[in-house]
Order: sequence, then C-alpha cells, then structure tokens
Amino acid sequence: METPAIKKWLPEDAIVTSFFIDTEEFFPKDLLERDFTHVIHSGSELSITKTSPFTNKAISYIKIFRDKGIAQFGICYGHQLISRALVGKQSVRSSPNGVEAGWDPVSFNDHAMKLFGIRESEVVWQYHFDEVIEMPEGSKLLATSPHTKIQAYVNYEQNLLGTQFHPEFDKETGDKLFLDDREQLERNNYNVDEMVTKGPSFDTGNIFFDYFLK
Repeated sequence: METPAIKKWLPEDAIVTSFFIDTEEFFPKDLLERDFTHVIHSGSELSITKTSPFTNKAISYIKIFRDKGIAQFGICYGHQLISRALVGKQSVRSSPNGVEAGWDPVSFNDHAMKLFGIRESEVVWQYHFDEVIEMPEGSKLLATSPHTKIQAYVNYEQNLLGTQFHPEFDKETGDKLFLDDREQLERNNYNVDEMVTKGPSFDTGNIFFDYFLK
C-alpha cells in the first residue's frame, strides 16, 4: 500500500525503484553502485524499538547516504529509523500516549509555514505508536502536536526531512486503510466511522514530496 501511495506523488519521468525489506538479504548487493539522488524511507507495521533482521544494515546505509549528500525523507517508521541511525536508539521510544490515529491537526511553526506555504494548524493523516524524542544534530523542528512533540523536522546540513505523520495518504487512500484496520483501531478505542468523516486540510502529498525533490 505504501509504495503506490508514495509513487503517485512523484514526477512521471522519475526513475523509481522500491524495495520491500524484511531481512538483510533483500538489500541489493549493488545498491551503493547505483546512481540515485533521493531516498524515501517509508512507514512500517514494525516497532522501531525492536531490532529487526534488517535494522543494522539499514542504519549503515542511512549513514552512508548521509555522508554522500544524498537527500533522505523519513515517514513515520522511516522518520524514526533515521533518528535511530544518526542519533542512537535512545532517540526513539514507544509513545507514552499510546496509538495516535486519525485525521488530526498538527501545529506548524513559522519556519514551516514559510517553507511550505501552509497555515499554523493543518490536518494530516496519523497512524503510529512509536515516536522520535531526539532529532539528528542540526535539525529544525517544523511541527508538533499534543500527542507527539516531534511531528516534523528538516535538516539542511544532513539533507534530511522527517515526518511522523503520513503526507502520502490522501482522503481516499487514508480512509481505506482505517476501514481495513477497523478491528485493531477499535481495540485502541477509536471510532472508525467517525474517523472517516474527516480529511486533510491541505494537499500534503504535493507539498511535501515536491519540497523534498526540489
């Protein structure tokens, strides 16, 4: 679901390669020999607090990409993975506030409002249970919420963009995932029928992916 949701926001002439990684063996052996300019680390159902079979290799690649000056965009789990790679395991945790899910408002600061041309409060798609509590060195906080302090950041020195929320989901794809995941959400005391009456307040996909690519 994540790959098509992201690809729809990328330029038609972009050469896009996607990998579903669950073990170290799924990383292409020639990955570092390939000519690419941007890397997007997407979301996952896994918890960043656990070390998966691919975690250590992913961390090593994130550091190499950073050192090569390759731009990296982390979304939800990907956002958490970048911080774990560049700051350390202490930079991420299971949220003490539990699951955050829904079309919910986040607060963008002045820097973010100027950067993206958006308002101070905007509604975005959320679905996560872990969070970042320490950003990579030199990062500028962009957004926050009562549930999760670090909702988004940018790092000009290390070519990083991170969002806890998911800019790739529009109203249709976001609602479908909530409906498909109804049982789990209701176990966490969410009213799915009420959740899908809401929607994004701005064009998150175009704004964030255009910024990242340009």
